Amino acid sequence: ALAADLSWNFTTATGPACPCFVFPSVVTPGIASDPDTNAVELGMKFRPAVSGLITGVRFWKGSSTMTGTKSVSLWSTPGARLATATVTGETASGWQTGTFSSPVAVTANTVYVVSYFAPQGRYAATSAFFTTTGVTNGPLYALRDGESGGNGVYAYGATSSFPSQTFGASNYWVDPVFVTSLVDTTPPTVASV
Repeated sequence: ALAADLSWNFTTATGPACPCFVFPSVVTPGIASDPDTNAVELGMKFRPAVSGLITGVRFWKGSSTMTGTKSVSLWSTPGARLATATVTGETASGWQTGTFSSPVAVTANTVYVVSYFAPQGRYAATSAFFTTTGVTNGPLYALRDGESGGNGVYAYGATSSFPSQTFGASNYWVDPVFVTSLVDTTPPTVASV
């Protein structure tokens, strides 16, 4: 029998630093505040490359004319609402975030929908955004129009409902707040001595 001294070196891969979003912090929607004042649910289909958690949803608000209490939701693609939250602490413009009371586990390579309900319209939009390409940022991918039905989804109605209609592959600037684990969102604790 042959005996040999063996040594092993292991390198472990770490996931992306999150929270992660599809879109950057600074965006320029084609229309910052659409003149449409009808109540509408606006959404986007996305697919995580790794399993993780959705802690909330953010959306772009172009101006203070987008009024009323807004809510955010996470849906399965068949239309089951997985979580919802009311948006609080809105600013006059920019990204607004609604945080779920409990994070929702999502599975790698599964399509989900994130949306927000704008009770008085005035949403941000960019026409034909998803026509020819999707958007990848870290572990998140916003689907190209036609990959799993249309992308850039909406539903008109007096209350929040699953957004399943599409128009012109529009981007309504809705974004999941994704983490690979709760460690991503929890500040380190300091032990007292």
